[in-house]
Amino acid sequence: MKKGILSATSLYFLAWLFSHVGLEAWGQSNTPREETWITNGPVYAIAPTTDTIYLGGSFSYVGPCAGHGVPIDAATGRVLTSSPGAGGPVYACVPDGAGGWYIGGSFSRVGKLARNNIAHVLADGSADSSWDPNAQGAVRAIAVAGSTVYVGGDFLTIGGQGRHRIAALDAGSGLASDWDPQADGSVDTLAVSGVTVYVGGQFKNLGGRPRAYVGALDANTGAATDWAPQANCWVDALAVSDSIVYAGGPFTSIGGQERNCIAALDADGSGTATAWNPDANALVNALAVSSQTVYAAGEFVWIAGQLRHGLAALDTATGKATSWDPEPDGVVCALALSGSSLYVGGDFSQIGGQKRRCLAQVDAAAGSASGWDPSAGGSVRALGVAGSTVYAGGDFTSVGGRERNNIAALNAATGAATDWDPNAGYTTSYLVDALVY
Repeated sequence: MKKGILSATSLYFLAWLFSHVGLEAWGQSNTPREETWITNGPVYAIAPTTDTIYLGGSFSYVGPCAGHGVPIDAATGRVLTSSPGAGGPVYACVPDGAGGWYIGGSFSRVGKLARNNIAHVLADGSADSSWDPNAQGAVRAIAVAGSTVYVGGDFLTIGGQGRHRIAALDAGSGLASDWDPQADGSVDTLAVSGVTVYVGGQFKNLGGRPRAYVGALDANTGAATDWAPQANCWVDALAVSDSIVYAGGPFTSIGGQERNCIAALDADGSGTATAWNPDANALVNALAVSSQTVYAAGEFVWIAGQLRHGLAALDTATGKATSWDPEPDGVVCALALSGSSLYVGGDFSQIGGQKRRCLAQVDAAAGSASGWDPSAGGSVRALGVAGSTVYAGGDFTSVGGRERNNIAALNAATGAATDWDPNAGYTTSYLVDALVY
């Protein structure tokens, strides 16, 4: 019996330990084996044999090392093997218009490239070696308009310039432009429409004017426009459609009206709230809009007078909930709409009538989950679709694994999980802390 404690937050700790157990199949190399699958919780016991490594601990999943952000085939659900993972949580990802993505979060590398909190992932899944804005602080929001990448977060320096939590970067060089609105609190969401950049977050001042949690900036000058809905709490999500700006967050007042956690704001004038009022009973943190439907996600269980657990479809005209109801069994944190498919990320284990771990593709009309099943080992916080590929980012370190409750077996030759699955039950009362072969 080999017994120890391993932290699942270290991608290579399991591989390192296995390279030292003296098994002939593993050889004597001290180099971590990146193909070895990892758990999403602590490992307390290891029992190695010639062919198999048995693990016991407090985990619910085992899967390949993927990092915190990966591109996934939209048809098969398989991770692009050429992609280097992000070495820390990914909070935002946006298509670059050429098949790749801009990603932001709280990381210090992408693959073997040093990248502080922001990076460009190319269409082939590789990290762009020539684009490095080097944000000194977390990046929480990204929006792309033409050759400009708008960025929001907690940083004070980015693209070679001092920029307080919001900046405009050149899509080619990664350098910051002269555009410098300065926010006095975190910028958590961005949306661009024409010559206007809509901004939400935890600030009180933006673009040189008082703006409580939400405001609009001139895309050319960076100055705040007259649009000022004045929310009474921060704004987590923004989406623009035609002449309406949809907003989500924990607010109870915005645009001069009482609105609980979700609202529609006039994109013109001062940003007054329209009559559209779904009235959610808890946080709305993600929005996606089609021509007739607003998809809302978050922590609510009641919205527009209907029981909806964290995910709902709302009529753009009336604000009423449609019959669409995928019923996720946990919090939804990210949405990406692509044609007739809605990609959904969060912290759930079931959705659309199927077992789906933290990541799913749901029919935008019927609400049923498709066969697409990448299976993430932890919360998914960001989603972006580019062509035939979906980029997923979050707190996870693995995608493409299997559910294994507190006990698992890895093939000693390949590092992957075997079909052996005693299913000890995933609670702290049923953790496995001793193994004997």
